Amino acid sequence: MQVHEDKVREKAYQLCKEYLQGKWKEIVSSQLVIKQISGGLSNVVFYVGLPEHLIDTEAREPTQVLLRLFGDLSSGPVHEFRLVQETLVFTMLAERNLGPRLFGVFPGGRLEEFIQGHPLTSEELRSPVYSEEIAKNTGLIHSLNVPVSKDPNWLGDTMRSLALKLAPMVPDRVPQSEREAVTFLKKVNLRQEVDWLLSFLRNVPSPVVFSHNDINCGNILVRDDPESWDPVVLIDFEFAAYNYRGFDLANHFIEWIYDYGTKTFPYFSKNESKYPTRAQMERWVKRYLEVYEEQKSLQDENNLHHKRNQVRTKGIVGKEKMEDILDEIAAYSLASHLLWVVWACKQAQTSSITFSYYCYSYTRLKDYFKEKEEVIELFKKKKGMKRKEGES
Repeated sequence: MQVHEDKVREKAYQLCKEYLQGKWKEIVSSQLVIKQISGGLSNVVFYVGLPEHLIDTEAREPTQVLLRLFGDLSSGPVHEFRLVQETLVFTMLAERNLGPRLFGVFPGGRLEEFIQGHPLTSEELRSPVYSEEIAKNTGLIHSLNVPVSKDPNWLGDTMRSLALKLAPMVPDRVPQSEREAVTFLKKVNLRQEVDWLLSFLRNVPSPVVFSHNDINCGNILVRDDPESWDPVVLIDFEFAAYNYRGFDLANHFIEWIYDYGTKTFPYFSKNESKYPTRAQMERWVKRYLEVYEEQKSLQDENNLHHKRNQVRTKGIVGKEKMEDILDEIAAYSLASHLLWVVWACKQAQTSSITFSYYCYSYTRLKDYFKEKEEVIELFKKKKGMKRKEGES
């Protein structure tokens, strides 16, 4: 997306004057502090701040905001619908203190809260304190009743759409460092693999919830304010939709083993020993369920039509239930791997970002095949055990 600095400055000036008021009406456009934070084909994000001498910490209006401008790819009925849905989700999360505040919506963009903080590091992701906070926030998000389609089509639609858009992979047309990855990837029928997986998952019980669908370090901010009641904030709900619970849980745990801060090829690292232990997973799941069940109970109390004799367990997880959830996570780990396989292949063919998407896709696909056989055996065994119980 091409950015014209003077036009952005003037637009930011007019928007902040209109939506934020206060000190923002007392300055001229040249006094604005503007920095581009990120940018791509679909949207560009700018930091916009008041000049230092006009900052009043006691004032009601914010002293700094994020200006998000959508590009040409936001045109057309499909993209316009997605933007409306994304803004709706953004607003609901902001009202519940689950995401940045929304200061203004206008044709072609948004004014959002600028949160003083830093993206969660891979070490912080695995720390008990932050892990518990992520479990809590995930439970809160999953308990939301969002006025969008409740059909859990996102996973299948996204994987199939990405797989269909892939151009043929030709090893000779990529750098030498990526040829092994491309040679492996081109031998796999990804469309067929997607169809098999979606068919397999139909037999894996997993509740449908409103999901983030991409809970990783880059999408979690740690507030700088140590006294904040909510030290972490989940951001970037681009992929948010109703989905099977197992996907968010499995996807998050897999992210424990990846670090995307590597400055040299392939620009990511993987350490399988960092995957959560059973004890860590159980602790995370218990906290998640405690919050989720509490929120659902509160919603039931506010619903005149709820069943008065309904009893919720408030996060109490028996051994059998925990086993079922851990098996659910194992099955949906396959979905996490395969989704990001096709996504990374597509990014490799279209993105200009410095990252070895083909190598990342190759890494995830190898893990997919390794875990696929284990999961098939696991559910064969579960099915056999249930059949045996039914016979007795």
